[in-house]
Amino acid sequence: MRHTFPAVAAAILAAGMPAAAQQVQVLDQIIWAETRMNGEKLGEFSALVADPQGGGVLAISDRGYILRITVDATDGRLTRLDPVSLHLLTGSDGIPLRDSDFNPEGAALLANGTIAIVSEAGARLAVFDTEGHWLRDEVLPEPLRDPSLQTSDKDGVEALAWTEATGFIAATEEPQAGQPRDLHTLHGITMSAVEFTTAGLDDTSIKALETDDDRLIVLERSRDDATGARQPWIRILPLGDCATDLQCAGPLLRVPVEHMGAADFEGLAALGGDRFLVVSDDKIDGDLRSVFVLIEIK
Repeated sequence: MRHTFPAVAAAILAAGMPAAAQQVQVLDQIIWAETRMNGEKLGEFSALVADPQGGGVLAISDRGYILRITVDATDGRLTRLDPVSLHLLTGSDGIPLRDSDFNPEGAALLANGTIAIVSEAGARLAVFDTEGHWLRDEVLPEPLRDPSLQTSDKDGVEALAWTEATGFIAATEEPQAGQPRDLHTLHGITMSAVEFTTAGLDDTSIKALETDDDRLIVLERSRDDATGARQPWIRILPLGDCATDLQCAGPLLRVPVEHMGAADFEGLAALGGDRFLVVSDDKIDGDLRSVFVLIEIK
């Protein structure tokens, strides 16, 4: 069966599609060693979104909080990358959601400046203000709400994006049960499912989704079975083409981060001007480490 976007959304997404990118350039990188703010360890960042107040990003941690980070990427350098404030994700009763098995993974910035965050545990999609207060829950697409379709307990919903044309777009880290290992599926609420193949690059995982102009940017990760080294990749999907094809296709670009084979990059945020910030979720000898990399898609 052919999977399609609604015709109106397809027309919007197909308009003004930019030329295919040729490469990803690493402009700068900064490593945060384990540190604390308000008694909380900083790290285990699973998602990034642009700060709606400007001047930086919001990092969502597996540890159940939102960290506001000031970013200055003047002249292609990370001249400033400073933690500013930390807010626990809390429910309607004010109790931290990490006490109720809310496991943050993907996140998306909504038009009104609120933050949608998906929990891998329980396949829950919740919307928060920028200080972590719960506002409401949203409904995930049916295939993502069924835990029996996950290949393992840790292979639930991993990535989230949102546009006015498509609504929420979500994906599991690995293909769901019964699906080919090299065929990933993007699920929507107001759009039908769209598939893309990773043939030629075996055993890749979806780590994050981001929207930029009329493109869907997918952060993927491959892993060398022999060495365990992890390699980040950027895939650019032209959603206008996906509206008419059973399987969506777009350029796959290696992110040339050197000497960081242990870094598990999970967060991706658009900074504007074809520049993006990615962040890793690492533990080195038990200590948290966060690798921030400024990249440009050219």
